[in-house]
Amino acid sequence: MHALNGWLKAVHADGVVLVRTRVADPWGFAVLPRDAVVFHFVAEGRAFVRQPEMETMELQAGELVLFPRGSAHEVAHSRQGEAMPLETFLARRNGVFDPDPKATTLICGQFDMDRHLALPALRALPQAVSLRAGMEPGCSPLSDTLRMLRNEVETPNFGNQIVVRNLLSSLFVYFMRDWAEATSSAANDWFSALRSPHMTRVLARIHEAPELAWTLEDLANEAGLSRATFVRNFSNSVGESPHGYLMRWRMGIAARLLEQTDLRVRDIASRVGYQSEFSFSRAFKSTRGISPIQYRHASSVQFPPSEV
Repeated sequence: MHALNGWLKAVHADGVVLVRTRVADPWGFAVLPRDAVVFHFVAEGRAFVRQPEMETMELQAGELVLFPRGSAHEVAHSRQGEAMPLETFLARRNGVFDPDPKATTLICGQFDMDRHLALPALRALPQAVSLRAGMEPGCSPLSDTLRMLRNEVETPNFGNQIVVRNLLSSLFVYFMRDWAEATSSAANDWFSALRSPHMTRVLARIHEAPELAWTLEDLANEAGLSRATFVRNFSNSVGESPHGYLMRWRMGIAARLLEQTDLRVRDIASRVGYQSEFSFSRAFKSTRGISPIQYRHASSVQFPPSEV
């Protein structure tokens, strides 16, 4: 699973809690499509999760559901319960504690990330993933993280926001780790590729060293396969060609450098394997739709520096 380390580090899922409430029946809210991974955790009580043309899921205490591609869905107290817009529910119920012994305690949030970098993994996941984490201490790292997350969001204290962000980052890592370990090697997707000694070596090298002038021959040698076999196996399992994966990974790393540093474009180009600033800018625009300079400007406008 070495390849997953570099992927997780680069993708950097930044979690935020959207809803924390203890609510008695009747209740419900609708989540519109979002450009993020959305999750709902039932700490006590139960909830029903509905999706268009999908079977309704019932979540009991200690269960978690994730929507890897941020698809539209509804969460309610019953299978047919009405669902108000999420914003309306937040305004009325977020942070409210209902003493009813049959009330449901919910913690909901999302993970924001570079979806270009995360695409192969998100594409390999189902539209909705439900997990039984449990609430008993020591049950699993995932359950311990959720238990600590609940304590932090329910108990005001200094440093709450920092702790919650770190716990959410851990939550995402544990989920990805558990899913990768549980996936069958016969699944023929990005997660199964992580379990293949041939593919995982290549993915790890791409993740670690995007600046190298990789050729198909180089990557095939890393995999220990012939060029034709490597290209076929890589495309079948990862879902795109080696060149396409490498280019998208490079552009994802470049996007992060544009957002988070003041490096010159030509310096960023060399860090992701381009000797020419012009070639890099053309590749970046072909994948992101705008030039590196435009991307940096848009990022700085959308995400102003935090006050210290």
